[in-house]
Amino acid sequence: MDRDRKDIKLVTDDKIAETSSKGNQEKWFDADTNKWYKLDQFGYEALSETLISKLLEKSNIENDTPFTFVRYEIVKLRVHNRERTGCVSENFLKEGQSIVTINRLLSKILGYPLKEKLLSFNSCKKRIDYLASTTKDYTGLDHFGEYLTLLFEIDALFLNDDRHLNNIAVIKTGGKYDYCPIFDNGAGLLSDIRLLPPDTEPKALISSLKARPFNMSFTRQMNTARSLYGGRLSISLLKNDITEYLTPALEFYPQRDRGIIADRVTKCILTRQRFL
Repeated sequence: MDRDRKDIKLVTDDKIAETSSKGNQEKWFDADTNKWYKLDQFGYEALSETLISKLLEKSNIENDTPFTFVRYEIVKLRVHNRERTGCVSENFLKEGQSIVTINRLLSKILGYPLKEKLLSFNSCKKRIDYLASTTKDYTGLDHFGEYLTLLFEIDALFLNDDRHLNNIAVIKTGGKYDYCPIFDNGAGLLSDIRLLPPDTEPKALISSLKARPFNMSFTRQMNTARSLYGGRLSISLLKNDITEYLTPALEFYPQRDRGIIADRVTKCILTRQRFL
């Protein structure tokens, strides 16, 4: 994670505003390098994206499952003639491929919003089962339930509270589908300092957050999926593992904020890891 500024021109006309439940995130695709760039929005999302992807390399995901995840690097960018912090990732889509969100896919099948269908079920277990089984039946992705469980496990570990229905997706190539690399973890690790104030103890912030897409505790959402499809994620992180990747990323933020960010991030991971 070298602290290099990428001298690429990022201007409003080229911006892709990705709508999330938290607002619009500034995001660009650079065709020359085949890379995506995302800016910090409400805090230190770039650090969160980068650190989580580094730590997931210590997990079993790519050795023991058919799934993968996006790698991010933190960078300084010049945007609208201002220096900004962001992160960069390779474009994982090949020619002819497109991302289809679960929200779009299942709403099209239903003929009405997926959210309405999910609200018709009286338990989280039924909602998760519907998402997994319907997606499996339509796409032929036999392990989609396990994929969904893995997403919820990662979210539970890193407290990503922005896994809305447009942040769960598959890849479409012609009439065939494949699993999408796990992406968009920037809302994790208490990165939204607008809603999660820096002067509040991390313990209180950790206990206040709810998991999406079902607006319940992270542990309950994860364990409900596990009861259907079994546990997927295996990872063991020590404080030194976190510090190894966190320290260089902190250099992209003001000196005054580094201690607070380090404390929030470390306590978040070590606290949540116990629930896995």
